[in-house]
Amino acid sequence: MNIKREKAADLVGILDEVGEAVTWNGRTLRALVSDPAIGENLELGGFTGTGDFTIKIPRTAFGIQLPKLGEIVGFEGNRFRIVRITNHPQYPMIVLVVGPLE
Repeated sequence: MNIKREKAADLVGILDEVGEAVTWNGRTLRALVSDPAIGENLELGGFTGTGDFTIKIPRTAFGIQLPKLGEIVGFEGNRFRIVRITNHPQYPMIVLVVGPLE
């Protein structure tokens, strides 16, 4: 097994033990989830609350169907929309930046 595959296998093992459950496309996946960043945006009529955070899921958890912008992810009983995706082939995880449903 090459080093890249070893790292990916170790990552899956770690997430099985300490990862947090997220749902995507009807499936429950184990992930690293960051603390939400809370802020405010000035919009027409005043300020609106915003917040986003990252969810890192091993590439191998997805198979051939990868997440897309705008799809919904569930975490701790709440639903969030995917607003950015980082999918670098050399990195063993796909990073989803999610924000509130609007």
